[in-house]
Amino acid sequence: MSVGAKVTEADLFARIEAAPFGEKTKALARRAAQVESIGGVAWGLFPATPVMVRGSGSLLYDADGKEYIDLLSGFSVSNFGNCHEKLTEAIRGQAGELTHFFDFPHPGRIRLAERLVSLTAIRGGRARVLFGTTGSDGIESAVRAVRYFTGKPYILTALGDYHGATFGTIGLTSRAGMNATYLPGGAGNAVGFFGFPHAYRAGLSAYGCSGMEALAELDRNLSGGFSPYADGSTLNVAAILAEPFQSSTGYYVPPRDYLRELRRICDKYGLLLIVDEVQTGLGRSGKLWAHEHSEIEPDILVTSKTLGGGLPLSAVVARAEILEQWIPTAHINTQAGNAVACAAGNAVLDMLEAPGFFEEVKRRGERFKKGLDAIAAGHPGLGYIDNEGLYLGLEFVSDPVKKTPAPEAVAAIRAEGLKRGLLLDHGGYYGNRIPLIPALNIPDELIDRTLSILKESMDEAWKKVKGKTI
Repeated sequence: MSVGAKVTEADLFARIEAAPFGEKTKALARRAAQVESIGGVAWGLFPATPVMVRGSGSLLYDADGKEYIDLLSGFSVSNFGNCHEKLTEAIRGQAGELTHFFDFPHPGRIRLAERLVSLTAIRGGRARVLFGTTGSDGIESAVRAVRYFTGKPYILTALGDYHGATFGTIGLTSRAGMNATYLPGGAGNAVGFFGFPHAYRAGLSAYGCSGMEALAELDRNLSGGFSPYADGSTLNVAAILAEPFQSSTGYYVPPRDYLRELRRICDKYGLLLIVDEVQTGLGRSGKLWAHEHSEIEPDILVTSKTLGGGLPLSAVVARAEILEQWIPTAHINTQAGNAVACAAGNAVLDMLEAPGFFEEVKRRGERFKKGLDAIAAGHPGLGYIDNEGLYLGLEFVSDPVKKTPAPEAVAAIRAEGLKRGLLLDHGGYYGNRIPLIPALNIPDELIDRTLSILKESMDEAWKKVKGKTI
């Protein structure tokens, strides 16, 4: 099945040659191009990816010693930057005592589970934890759990949500183009979708992005005997699965009432609510969990990324009765709750619980927002800024009145940023957004330098795309 233009090794070599890297970095990139899958994300995120050899805090260095400000943070994995001394100390200490004990309890894992139960406040602490290694397997485990617990198949989720890219989760992920590479064979079944509300594009019929009326439509679709998810009088929906904010599509922040309305709908129809905090959780929004902004309680929470401090670790935290239905050995994962990863996880929670930590995240987010507002005043193409703590999404348009998407501008901004040592992602329903994903402890000096480079990159990019039809 054709899903886009085929890329060859020769194409990759040409991209590498044109990249703004030194010869050592290019040499390593050529070696990677010869042995790694061409389907790897590195060849899609950038025309040619830099090859990093060292990191310190919010700075990364490629093989030629070029410095980059990291506004990717491993997609919210490296939320304390690279090589944080407390994380490094915890990892080294545990590695000298016990590195692995299969998918079995050990002291660090038990302590981490106890803390997660306490910190999620699900049913006043009547919760249980299921460990894994990645966000995808965490979501897959949560979906298995609710289907087993309820005996019902359907999972409903928002258009544009990203819930994983394994065979068991890809059907829940509606990011454009991803499902096609899982065909033939099917990308999932018993999945339904509803619109995701966002203030900037409400009413514009954007893919996946609408106003709160999308949830009124969801409510109607669940009611009555003609529901697409019903079998006669039986509603065959196990759960609603939602990201509190929509991350992979470009860092969209919905209205506070979004999760409140999903909670109301779940309560009305007897559904479970799974909150995917894989990228939003553990501090990025200025609160421990992003769903706390809406003051709702989920039935299941899934966390990963930041939790392992750079090591693979995920956790499903659920109402106890949901995870008490399975018989022993119903789930198994060789590396789940690895001892070294759990040591890192406990160190992460220690840092998050430090006095004033979330206030500092909010302060840094406000500093970013103030600088971005100043840039936007001189750039009408920066149409909208999403901001909650250090969860920042920028939307670029060629016409601020019609809100015409400007994906070419985004591509040019990212290319200019890369030249200047700024690592940026891209996203959006129309490819016209740039999420900023700094470390939660990024110094003020690097915030200011980021803003300066971003403005320079925007100035240069606008010269290149001015007059083009976007």
